[in-house]
Amino acid sequence: MQMLSVDVTTPQELSATERNAWRAMTAVNPLLKSPYQTLGYLDAISAARPDIRVAVIRKSARIAGFFAFQKGPMGHARAPGGVVNDCHGIICAPDEDIALTHVLAQANIAVFDFRDSLAAQAPFRRHADSVEGGWVIDVSEGFDAYVASRKKLGGNTFRSAIGAPKKLAKEGALTFRFDDRRPETLEALYAWKSAQYRESGFPDLFALKWVRDLLEQLWRQDRAEGAGLMSTLELDGRLAAVHFGLIGPEVLHSWFPAYDPDFVKLTPGNALLIEMLKAGAEAGVHEVHMGPGEGRQKQAMGSFQEGLATGCITQPGLVGWTRQMAGRIEKTAEPLPLGPLARAPGKAFRKIDRIAALYGV
Repeated sequence: MQMLSVDVTTPQELSATERNAWRAMTAVNPLLKSPYQTLGYLDAISAARPDIRVAVIRKSARIAGFFAFQKGPMGHARAPGGVVNDCHGIICAPDEDIALTHVLAQANIAVFDFRDSLAAQAPFRRHADSVEGGWVIDVSEGFDAYVASRKKLGGNTFRSAIGAPKKLAKEGALTFRFDDRRPETLEALYAWKSAQYRESGFPDLFALKWVRDLLEQLWRQDRAEGAGLMSTLELDGRLAAVHFGLIGPEVLHSWFPAYDPDFVKLTPGNALLIEMLKAGAEAGVHEVHMGPGEGRQKQAMGSFQEGLATGCITQPGLVGWTRQMAGRIEKTAEPLPLGPLARAPGKAFRKIDRIAALYGV
């Protein structure tokens, strides 16, 4: 039996040998194809936030895997970036069995709350309270093959989305940029998304310096290690829609889409997405990850789904016990006719966690 040991370090302190091991594991494990699993995302989030750590997992002397996390107060942890991290996993080879509870114990993590973690990895599946399907658009055989595969299945919603660029082009000349490096496009994204957050009552992510620092760091990086990609669409020279995604060697993750509200009836966001799919397929993108959701458009556009788990892993002790009790009270209350009160304990704990993840730098 191999002895498991854990060393906790910062991303900046990973050795060349450890970084090469990380690259090798993500290259051979098909579960780790999301750009969120790249060293590029890890480096960017650690440059934006000082509380990012990496547990280097060894079995005897061999590097068996890595577990990145965002360190919070009282031994509480979450995925690096918290609410902006849409896909988190254990970095390891496909056949590696990582005892995550032992890793957390050695890393002094009392509670690990996770959301959108890889349900195909046993530790997350075992501790999941729920699993959602993250939608994936498959353009590995090219854009035309994708359209042929979805034309009937997607129905009118799909046909409307596919026709969006032609609809918009009737209003004027379109200019599409797959990789737009102009600073003003990023400022437009910040303005439009901030207005959208305020209108919806959601915390304005772009009011936080570390979120802007994260995007701007990713924007400067090389795609091979995970980077930010800004795509834009203009109508008669006026910016109509922008999209900031996270891109790796073969996967583009849809992250922050926005559009000029003046063009809402022309669905510029759909038009931009279609142009991105065409250009991405030509540039070597195999999949576009859209995240979970029950909306008609994701169902119409998505080729298949991959499981994303939400839950928590706790260790013995006061913090772990408190988190467990909040979850148990919530589950016990769910069948009772208490309305929103049934979910209050768990929601309160998760709200505290989200606030700490956003503002605790």
